[in-house]
Amino acid sequence: MKISCGIARQLALALGCLFVLGTAMLAVENPTRAIPSGEKQKVSGFIQGRDGETLRVRTEDNSVVVVDLTDQTKVEMKKGLFHWGHQKMDVTSLVPGLRVEANGEGNAQGQLVASKVVFDPSSYKASRAIDTRVSPLETKAGQLETKQGQLENRAGQLESKAGELETKTGQLSDQQKQDEQLVGQVKSSADQANQGVSTVNNRVSTLDDYDQKLAATVYFKINSAKLSDEAQRDLDDLVQKSKGLKGYMIEVAGFTDTTGNPTLNEALSEKRADAVVRYLQMNDVPLRRILAPAGLGESHSVADNHTSSGRKLNRRVEVKVLVNKALENSTSAMSPQAPAASESH
Repeated sequence: MKISCGIARQLALALGCLFVLGTAMLAVENPTRAIPSGEKQKVSGFIQGRDGETLRVRTEDNSVVVVDLTDQTKVEMKKGLFHWGHQKMDVTSLVPGLRVEANGEGNAQGQLVASKVVFDPSSYKASRAIDTRVSPLETKAGQLETKQGQLENRAGQLESKAGELETKTGQLSDQQKQDEQLVGQVKSSADQANQGVSTVNNRVSTLDDYDQKLAATVYFKINSAKLSDEAQRDLDDLVQKSKGLKGYMIEVAGFTDTTGNPTLNEALSEKRADAVVRYLQMNDVPLRRILAPAGLGESHSVADNHTSSGRKLNRRVEVKVLVNKALENSTSAMSPQAPAASESH
């Protein structure tokens, strides 16, 4: 049981170090690197965040380059065994966490005006696996922090249990096997929790930069992804109100109730989210304003799936209009008495 005790102590120490390190990392801000005006450059790195028509790309030297997206910017994903071919992609595929290569020319503001942005499919798949919704991420972060505390308490309990078992001489053989198995299970849970905390903290650090300004929820009939007249009116109202916002982004997430096959429900939720995105495009909202739509299937129910009325509320798409805090504060500081200028969607 001395081995079990040692493992438990190491587990508790590792969890504590992870928490301190994660806090310190979130406090660090990367310096911004300006691109000389008129100079052509290629920038490689991870997308740290999106502010409307611009990306913040963290490069290998840990600096941040602001990449400006225009209607002429080509977005492509590498394909083929050796990545010689390219597949055209929508600008909505440029999500935080994605590793990209941006080619372009510097402008007067020190930004890189991108002519082409390229990424590989493995990085895209990993980035899309991260939940793009703000509220569920914050909830998940809290759950993981609670789980971390439970694991720390469990590690302390295992240390106490190890001390008690060391004083016993009788049933050491069977008891030792049981405790070693329990320590293995706790360690595996700790590894999974630590990985989840790291991923969620990175994602939340970016999404925390945004304020939710507007929101709408539209509902669907059973097994349908067709927008009703009421849903279209709600979306029209949301688009109209967002016209006065500068640098906004739109987040779209689709859901289903729990009846039927979970795999088919996930596909249906994606169709519902895509239907909303297409309608927004028809109403002059450009794709660069829309985060990659998410189909989250049966997850995040808001009502009881055992009742007809509850299932109706769960067959939905949530639409949120987000504005970057730094951009909003900057605009307010420069024009404290002037109303926000309207811009195209």
